[in-house]
Amino acid sequence: MNDTLALSEEMKAYFKLLSEKTDICYKIAEKARKMGRDPEESVEIPQAEDLASRVEKLLSDYNVEGVADDIRRLTTEYNNREIVALMIAKEVARKPASSQEEAVDRAVRVGLAVLTEGILVAPLEGIANTKIKTNSDGSSYIDLIFAGPIRAAGGTGQAMSVLIADMVRQELGIGKYIPTKEEIARFDEEIPLYKQCQHLQFSPTPQEISLIVSNCPVCVDGEGTETIEISGYRDLPRIETNRVRGGACLVIAEGMCQKASKLKKHVDKLNIEGWEFIGEYIESHKSGGDDDKDEEKIVRPSMTYLKDLVAGRPIFGHPCQVGGFRLRYGRARTAGLAALAFNPASMYAMDEFMALGTQVKIERPGKACVVTPCDALDGPVVLLKNGDLVYCQTKEELIAVRDNIVEIVDNGEILIPYGEFCENNHLLVPCGYTKEWHREEVLSKGELPNDWEDPTYERAKSMCKDLGVALHPKYNLFWYDVTLESVKTLRSNILEKGRIEKVLTVPLEPGVKRILEDLCAPHKVKNGHIDVEEKYSLPILECLGLSVKNNSIISVKELNGEDTLAAISDAAGFEVRAKARTRIGTRMARPEKAREREMSPKIHALFPVGKDGQYGKDIASAIKASRSRPPNLNSNAGYTLSIEVGKRMCPKCNSHTFRSWCRTCNTHTSSVGSKKSYGGGGEMNINIGEEFDAALMHVRERSVGCQMS
Repeated sequence: MNDTLALSEEMKAYFKLLSEKTDICYKIAEKARKMGRDPEESVEIPQAEDLASRVEKLLSDYNVEGVADDIRRLTTEYNNREIVALMIAKEVARKPASSQEEAVDRAVRVGLAVLTEGILVAPLEGIANTKIKTNSDGSSYIDLIFAGPIRAAGGTGQAMSVLIADMVRQELGIGKYIPTKEEIARFDEEIPLYKQCQHLQFSPTPQEISLIVSNCPVCVDGEGTETIEISGYRDLPRIETNRVRGGACLVIAEGMCQKASKLKKHVDKLNIEGWEFIGEYIESHKSGGDDDKDEEKIVRPSMTYLKDLVAGRPIFGHPCQVGGFRLRYGRARTAGLAALAFNPASMYAMDEFMALGTQVKIERPGKACVVTPCDALDGPVVLLKNGDLVYCQTKEELIAVRDNIVEIVDNGEILIPYGEFCENNHLLVPCGYTKEWHREEVLSKGELPNDWEDPTYERAKSMCKDLGVALHPKYNLFWYDVTLESVKTLRSNILEKGRIEKVLTVPLEPGVKRILEDLCAPHKVKNGHIDVEEKYSLPILECLGLSVKNNSIISVKELNGEDTLAAISDAAGFEVRAKARTRIGTRMARPEKAREREMSPKIHALFPVGKDGQYGKDIASAIKASRSRPPNLNSNAGYTLSIEVGKRMCPKCNSHTFRSWCRTCNTHTSSVGSKKSYGGGGEMNINIGEEFDAALMHVRERSVGCQMS
C-alpha cells in the first residue's frame, strides 16, 4: 500500500504499525486455535492485501487458484470494478471444470465477489445454485437460483449478477431462457406478496415485470424464503417451490428494475447483445427526474425521498428548495460509506433530530445515509425574533440564539462524496463555489499565496483582477437565489436611502429586508434601520455597481446582464460565482435502525436448548430442568435433553460428541460428515446442567441464578 499511494512519512509509519499489530493478533489467535477448543484449529479469516486476494481466498472452495493475478491484470487494463467483474467471469468460465454447470456457477460467483469487493456473503450464500435446464424447443438455458442473502449484495450486485451470468452464457454457447406465460405471471403475483413480508425499496408495475422477465436471457429463479405461498400459478414444472422466492423478487425489483440505467451503461459500453429491453424500460421512465439528453441535462426536483413518510419524522428540506442543505462535494474524516457530513450547528438547528448516526433520506443521489459532523462546512443562517439575521458557524453560536430563532433561512452545507453519485449512477449536479474550488483556480495561475484561504476584501479583489479568478467565497452571498429585478430594487433603495460609515445602513422596509435575507447577508435591526455586517457591506455595494465617495453612496455602473450573476459580475469588474447551486432535499428516516437488536428473552450463550420450544431461549430454565430427576423414573431421562447438534468424533477413543474437543482425551475432534455441512447433524442426549458446571469450573467461576429452587 505504501508503494502505490502518495503518503506522508507519518502515514506510512501508521500503516506499518497497523500491519505489525495485525500480525501479532493473528499469532495470538493461531496459538489459541491450536489448543483445539474451536471447531477449526486455524484462523479461518485469512489476511488479504487487496481486492483480488480477498476474492481468491473467499472462494477458495470453488477451485479458483490464480484468479487473483487475473483480477489484478484486468483491473490495470479497465480500471472499473464492474467491467472487471464482467470480464473476469468470462475468463473463469473458460477454465477447466467438471461440468458446464460448475463452470457457470464458479464464474458467476467470482464476478459477484469482485463486485462486492470480496467482503460480503452474497457470492457464497446469495447464489444458492446454478443449473442448466431445457426450454420447450429443446435449447438449454441458465437457471440462476438466488437465496435471501443476495440482499447483502445491494441492487447493483443483484442486477449485475444476471448480466454476468449472461456474459458467461454467451461465452459458453448456452441458449437463452424462454419463459412461459405462467412463469412471467407468477412474478406479477409473487413480488407484491414478498413486499407484504419484507421491505422492498422499489415495486415495479405488472407491465415492467413482464418486460423484464419475458426478455431476460437468463432465468432469475430462487429458493422459497418466505412461509407464505402463492395462490395462482402453482406447481409449475420448472419452478421447484410454491413459496415466495425472496432472492428472485429482490433481483427483479431492486436489481434489474431499480438499477436499469447502470445495466444499460455497461451493455452499451461492451456492446452486449440481447439487452435492448433495458433501454425500453428506461425510456418508459424518462418523464420527470433528471434529463439524460447529452445536449441538455437539467436538475429537476425529485419527490422519491418523501415517499413512505411517517408522522413525527421531520422534513429538513423540500426538493431543490432554496434554504435547504447546499450541496458540497467531498468526504470528511468522520464519515464512511453511505455517510454524509453536516456542520454541528446545522445538526443543532434541526432541533437536534440530526444526532450522530441518525439515518436520513436524501433527494439525490438517492440512497439513505447516516449523519456525521464536520465543522469545516458552512453552518446555518437564522432569523431571530428581533429581526437580526445571524450566521452560525459553531454549535455554541447556534445554542446562544436558539430560543430566539423564528426561521432557518439557510440550513448550511451537506457534504456528499463523489462516490455516492458514482455508485448510484446519478448525474453529477452543480455545486456552489467553495474554497477548495477557489484554491485550485488560484493554484492554476501560479504559486499559491499564503493568504489565499482568509484574505481581506481588498486582497481578495486584487487576486480577482491580477489572477483572473472569481471572488473569494468568504465575501460571496446568495446572488444566484435572487432575481435580477429584486437586486435592482435593492440597488435603488441603497442608492436613494442608504448610508455607510463602517457598515452599510438602510431603512427598515419589508421588501428590502426580505431581499437581504434571501441574500443571507447577516445584519442587525436597530431603531428602524438595518445595519449590514461590516464584512459584507463593501462587497454588496460593489456588486451592485455602487461606490463610496465623501461618505456618500454613488452609482458607478448600472446592472446589465441576462441574469443576476452576469449583472453583478459586470458591475463589480470581476467574476462572482454562485455560492449555492443545488439544494438537497432531506428528511429524517428511521432512527430506530440505530437501536441495538434484542431477542426476548435475551440469549446468554449460543447453545441449543431443544427444538420443541419448551424452554424457548432461556438456557437457565433448561439447566434447571436438566437437574430435575423425575421421581417415577429409574433412568437418567430427567438429567438430559434431546438436542439437535453437529456430531464430531475423537480421533483417539472414537467416541462421538458435540464438543470441539474430547473431554476424556483432551484432543481436538473432527466433523462427522462434510466440512460444508459442519458435521453430520443429529440428536444427542445432553446434560446441560453438567456441561454448565464443567464450563464454570474451567473458568473458575461459580453459578449464580441457575441453581435448583
